[in-house]
Amino acid sequence: MRQEVWNPLYKRICQDFGFDPSEDLKSALSLSGLLANRSSKSLANVRKDFPDSVLVCGGSERLSDEISSIDIRWFVVAADSATTVLLESGLRPDMIVTDLDGVIEDQIEVNGQGVPVFLHAHGDNQKAIERHAKSFGGPVVGTCQCEPPDHVFNFGGFTDGDRAACISAELGAKTVNLVGFDFDNPSEKPGKSRDIKKRKLTWAKEILDELAKEGVEVVMASG
Repeated sequence: MRQEVWNPLYKRICQDFGFDPSEDLKSALSLSGLLANRSSKSLANVRKDFPDSVLVCGGSERLSDEISSIDIRWFVVAADSATTVLLESGLRPDMIVTDLDGVIEDQIEVNGQGVPVFLHAHGDNQKAIERHAKSFGGPVVGTCQCEPPDHVFNFGGFTDGDRAACISAELGAKTVNLVGFDFDNPSEKPGKSRDIKKRKLTWAKEILDELAKEGVEVVMASG
């Protein structure tokens, strides 16, 4: 997503949720120090021969049922907790986008098998970044939503799902197929507010709409 489009969205998101951009930057700087040149090298490798069409798997409670009913013929991008659902369904994602809110052990294991991980830093996950970033032994690219420090990249996106779509578009995807996205009924997570999650998904929908305005075909996947 173009920065002139993303930056005003980010400002509005911070205002809506009361986020402090300086906290996002602190987390991004921490991630930059932990990944260093490794992040830039991983990004260059992932860019090579990136497909024109991808399947982005969101974290809705319907994901398992939805993926069982479609023919998986695309490059599969898992948004955080979708990684575990895919593995339980006998599918290994081709790429993972995460802010460490899902089953981190599954993501680390798959990354160790060569699956690239886009690891996102924001103000609420700095401790998790510091605890887990170096545990990823495979290709890792650092991302953020604020002004990016060295070796950390801002491709736009707020939730893991819409961020996965933005990253895929940045890497060269012309079509982003969505599965496991439910903007009206967010899945429940322990200690997480459904109301706040629903507000976040409203923003995710707006971001996907903006991505479509930039010429990316964003569609719900079907068989």
